[in-house]
Amino acid sequence: MKISVRSRLDVRLTTIIVVGLLGFSAVAGWFTYRYAFQRAIEDADALQQQLVGTVQTQAEVAAFAANQRIAREVLEGLVANPTIEAVGLVSKDGFRAELGAAFGTQARPGRSYPLFSPVDHIESIGELVVVQNDAEVRRLAARVAVFQVTLMLGLVLAATVLLAGALRYMIVVPITRLATALAAIQPGSAARLTVDARHGQDEIGQLAISANAILDATEAALYEVSAQRNELERLATHDHLTGLATMRVAEDRLHVACTAARRANEKVALLFVDLDGFKEINDRHGHAAGDAALREVAGRLRRSVRAEDTVARVGGDEFVLILAGLQDARAAGQVA
Repeated sequence: MKISVRSRLDVRLTTIIVVGLLGFSAVAGWFTYRYAFQRAIEDADALQQQLVGTVQTQAEVAAFAANQRIAREVLEGLVANPTIEAVGLVSKDGFRAELGAAFGTQARPGRSYPLFSPVDHIESIGELVVVQNDAEVRRLAARVAVFQVTLMLGLVLAATVLLAGALRYMIVVPITRLATALAAIQPGSAARLTVDARHGQDEIGQLAISANAILDATEAALYEVSAQRNELERLATHDHLTGLATMRVAEDRLHVACTAARRANEKVALLFVDLDGFKEINDRHGHAAGDAALREVAGRLRRSVRAEDTVARVGGDEFVLILAGLQDARAAGQVA
């Protein structure tokens, strides 16, 4: 029987695995994206603090000395990073340096980093204001998050392919082979399933062994049924005591012999044999002796005719002989 594609075990298992992993991937992907996005935002903030820490000493010198050139170098170094949109350096003495279009508006407040005197590192002399490029930060964060999700989905896909391949190689293909081999075995035959060495100790091997046990039991049952049927047929067509044909068999064979004789223009002889004194044997010596006498008579009658002739027991001590294919009546007289 050919199995449809939708009913195949490997297709159903793969479908279940794919659907389950897709659901898992959807949930895990959403959490992974959120986590990776937030982590990228935090990393951008940490990077900004590192960049400010790198130039803070120069910024403090520029604010303390009111040096526009040093301030400009500090600001350009910070703005060179794409995550920083604008930078401003403001001292308490009125010195001011700005770089970036974000300054001059109140909509984009920046993050302030205090500047201290390079002499004692205690006195506050101003601040460094950094305006983050939120669009660029979010774009970079989204790219990192998408990469993380894509990587996770790739791993899930690879795991799905490996798992489906392993299931097919280890379970589906061996079961399919067993099913095909089992379907080709005729009930009652001596053919059996072979167990692959690599499945000798696993469930596939146990399945083959169990199937062979069922085949053994089936063969034994069919043999027993056949033997019983043959015995029933023998009992129905042969006398249980003498082994001769029964009256019904004699009638059928007589009909066949007469039909053949008419076609071949031959003769058929029907001889009746009745044992005299049989009742006295039973009465005097018992039924066991009577049965022995009947068996002896049956044996002698069989030996007195040809193999194609029929000897039947039709009564207690009555027998019939059917002699077929005779050329004349004298042959029957010779047998009698």
